[in-house]
Amino acid sequence: GHVAALVGASACAVVPLVSGRAGGSPLLAGVPLLLVALTGFGAAWLVGGPALRAVAAGLLVPVLAAALLRPVAELRPSVLLLAAATVALGMAAAVRLLPAVAAVDGGGGWRTGPRAGALFVTAGTAQVTVLITIGLAPAAVGRSLPPWGGAGTGPDLRWGWQLAPAVALAIGATVLLLPRGARAVLATAGAVAVLFAVPAGWSASWPQVVAVDLVGGVALLLAVLARPSTPPVALRTRALGGAVLLGHGLLVALASPTGALVALVVLAVVGLALAVRRGVGAYREVAGTGLVVGQLALPGIAAVAMFAAGGPPWWQARLALAAAGLSLVAALAARRHRAELMGYAVTGAVAAVTVPGLAPLVGAGDEPLVLYAALAALGVAFVVHLLPSASVSDQAARGARPAADGRGSARSALLLVAGATLAVVAVLAALPTVLTALGSPYGGWNPVWSGVPTVVADPSVLPVGFALVVLAVAGALAGRRVGLPVPPALPFVAAALPVLLIAIGAPWPVLPAAVLLAGLAALLFTALTEARPALTPVAVPVGAVLVASGVLGLLATRAGTLAAEGALLVAAVAVATGARRFEVRVAGCLAAVGAASALAVTAPLAAGLPVRAAAYPLLAVAGLVLAAAAVTPARVRLGRVLDATAQAVALVAAVLAVEVARHLATVCVLWGVAVALRLLRRGEPAGRRWAFAGIAAGSELLGAWVLLAAGGVTVLEAYTLPAAALAVGAGLLALRTQPGLTSWSALGPGLVAALLPSLVSVLAGADPQPWRRLLLGAAATGAVLAGATRRWQAPVLLGGGVLTLLALHEMARGWDLLPRWIYLGVGGLALVGLAATYERRRRDLARLRAAVGRLS
Repeated sequence: GHVAALVGASACAVVPLVSGRAGGSPLLAGVPLLLVALTGFGAAWLVGGPALRAVAAGLLVPVLAAALLRPVAELRPSVLLLAAATVALGMAAAVRLLPAVAAVDGGGGWRTGPRAGALFVTAGTAQVTVLITIGLAPAAVGRSLPPWGGAGTGPDLRWGWQLAPAVALAIGATVLLLPRGARAVLATAGAVAVLFAVPAGWSASWPQVVAVDLVGGVALLLAVLARPSTPPVALRTRALGGAVLLGHGLLVALASPTGALVALVVLAVVGLALAVRRGVGAYREVAGTGLVVGQLALPGIAAVAMFAAGGPPWWQARLALAAAGLSLVAALAARRHRAELMGYAVTGAVAAVTVPGLAPLVGAGDEPLVLYAALAALGVAFVVHLLPSASVSDQAARGARPAADGRGSARSALLLVAGATLAVVAVLAALPTVLTALGSPYGGWNPVWSGVPTVVADPSVLPVGFALVVLAVAGALAGRRVGLPVPPALPFVAAALPVLLIAIGAPWPVLPAAVLLAGLAALLFTALTEARPALTPVAVPVGAVLVASGVLGLLATRAGTLAAEGALLVAAVAVATGARRFEVRVAGCLAAVGAASALAVTAPLAAGLPVRAAAYPLLAVAGLVLAAAAVTPARVRLGRVLDATAQAVALVAAVLAVEVARHLATVCVLWGVAVALRLLRRGEPAGRRWAFAGIAAGSELLGAWVLLAAGGVTVLEAYTLPAAALAVGAGLLALRTQPGLTSWSALGPGLVAALLPSLVSVLAGADPQPWRRLLLGAAATGAVLAGATRRWQAPVLLGGGVLTLLALHEMARGWDLLPRWIYLGVGGLALVGLAATYERRRRDLARLRAAVGRLS
C-alpha cells in the first residue's frame, strides 16, 4: 500500500514539474516531487534493507537536480546549460562529502546510492555538452573546405559562451565520481572537448580555431614529452588527445596555405621532438608515431611553402621530393641513435618518398613521372639497404632474441610493395622511350645499307636516361641486401646506355657500336665465368637484346654490317673455345658458324657480286667447320654438332649456287672431296665413316648429274650407272666387313639401279634400241655369272629375271618376222622332248631350286 501511495504521489508531483509552477511560483515547481522522493527515502531508511536504501538515495539525487534546474529553465533559460553543469558538479561534490561507511545497523555505505544517482546526472550532462561540441568541430573543418578557399567565421550562438565552462564542469563532476584509474583518461578527454568548445563562445575565425587547437595539442604532447614514465593508458590518452587536436587544427588550417604551413611545421617539430626523447614501454610507441608524423610532414611543408610563395606546380613537386630525402636522413639518424624506432622510421621514410614520387600522376605540371618514381624507388632502396644493420642494432639495443617474424615480414612486405610499385611505374613510363632507342634510334625504320642516318640530339629523353641510371643504383642497393647487386641493376644500365646516347646526339655509329659491344660484354662475361644462377637469367636476355639492337643499327652501311658480323664472330669464337660448360660451348660454336656464314654471304654482296658468288666463301666456312670437327676429340660430343652444322652450311652454299649449273657442280664436287677427307680421321667409328662416305659419294654423284644435265646428255645410263656403281661398290665393301650381311641387302639396291631403268626403257620405249638391249643382256648375263661364281642369290635372280624378260621381249619382236609354222614346230618339238624327259627335268628343276636356295 505504501509503494502504491508513493507511485500515485509521484504521478501527481510530476505535473507541477512539467508545467513549471507549483503554488503559483516557478521556484516551487520541483518541490512536490522532491517531497515524494524524501518520503520514499525516509520510509526505505526506516523499514528497508541496504539495497532499498541505496535505490531510494540514488533516486533522490536526480530528483533534487531536477528541482533545482526547473526554476532556472523557467526563469533564466539562457543559462540552463551552465546551470546544469554547475548542479552536476555540486551533486558530485556533495556525494563525495558523504561518508563511505554507515555506522547504523552495520549497513552499507551512505555513498553508494547517491553516487549512482549523481553519476547519472553528471554523465548525462557531460554527454549532452560533448555531443554539442562534437557537432561544432566538424562544422569548423567543413568551412575550410575546399582547401585554399578561405573560411568564414563560426556561428554566433547566444549560449555558446556557456559551452566550454559547461563541458569543463560536467567532465570535472564525472571525474569526481569515477575510480582513480579512470580519472586521468577522462580528464584528458575532457580537456580536448573543452578546447574544441572554446571557439563556440564567439564567432571565431579559422585562425583562432587553429591557434586554440595547436596550442592545446602542443600542450598535451609536451606533457607527454615531459613525463614519459606516465602510466601507459594515461600516456596514450594524452598523445591521442594531442594528435586529435593537431589534426583538427591542420584540417581547419587548409583554408589558407599559410595556415596549413604553420600547422605542418608544428606537427613536424612536435613529432620529431617526441622522437628525440628516449623512453620505454608506451612512450616508445608514441615516439615512433611522432617520428612517422614528422617524416610525413616534411614533404608537405616544402610543397605548401612553395605554393604559399606563388611557385609553379613543378617546383612544388620538386621541393616536396627533395624534402622527402630528409625523411631518409631521419631514418639514418634513427639507425644510429634510436635503433628501437627503426621500424617506425622505415615506415615513415617509405611513405614520405612514395607520395611525392607519384605526384606527377595527379598533377605536377609537365614533370617527368619516370624520374620522380625512380628517385622515390631509390629512396626505398636506401631504406632497404639500411635494414640489415638496423635489425642487428635493434636486437643489440633490446638485449633480447631476434624480433618476431611477424613484424619483420610486415616491414618487408611494405618495402616490397612500395619499391615494386614505384619501379613498375617508372619502367612503364620509360618503356616507350627505351623501345624507341633500341629499335629505331634515328627516327623510324631505315632500309638496309641506306647510308649513314641523320643524327639529331633529343634532350627530351634525358630525364628517362637519368631515371634509368637512378633505377640501376636503386637495384644495386636493394640487391646488396642479398649479396647480388649486379642482377637487379644490369637491365637498367643496359637500357640507359642508348637513351643517354640519343639525348646527347652521339654520331653514328657510336650508338649502335656501343650497344653491340655492351651486349657482347654481358654475354662474354656470363659465358666465360663460372656458373652464376642469379646472373645468367638476367645477363643473357639483356645481352641478346643489346646485340640485336646494335646489329640492327649497324645495318645502315656495308662497312657497319661487316664490322658487326666480325665482332659477333670474334665473340662467338671466344665463347666456343673458352667456355667451361658444354652447352655454352655448343651455343658458342653454333653462333660462330652463324656469324661466319653471315659474313661469308654479306662480303660478296657488299662488293657488288651476285648472290651465287657467296656460295664459295660459304663452302669455305663449311670446310673450316668440318676441319674443326675433325680436330675435336672423338669422345667429345661437340664434334658431332660441328659435323652436322657443316653439312647444313654446305647445303646452303649449294642452294645459293643452284642458279648456275657449273657452280653447283663445283660446290658438290668440292664438298664431296672435303667429306671424303673427313672420314679418314684415325679412330673414327665405323658408323660415322659410312655416313661420311655416303655423303661424299652422294655429293660427287650430284655434281656429276648436274654436269651431265648441263651438257645436255640424255642417255639414261649416264645417270643411273654412276649411282648403281656407287651402290654396288658400297655393297661389296659391306659384304667384306659385315659377314652376316646377305647379297640382297648389300647388292640388291645397286643391281636394281643398274638394270631396272634400262629394262623399263627397253620394254616401254618405242625405239628398237638394239645396243641397249644387247648391253643390258650382257650386263644381266654377267650378273648371273658373277653371282653364281660368288654364290650370291641377288645377282643370280635379278640377272636371270632381266634375261627372261629380255628373251620374251625378243620373241615378241620377232613374232611377225618368221612363218607361224616354225613357232608351232619348235613348240611341238619342245613339248615332245619335255614329255620324253619329264622325270629327269623334274629332278633338274629341284636341284636348281635347291642350289638357288643355298645362295646367300
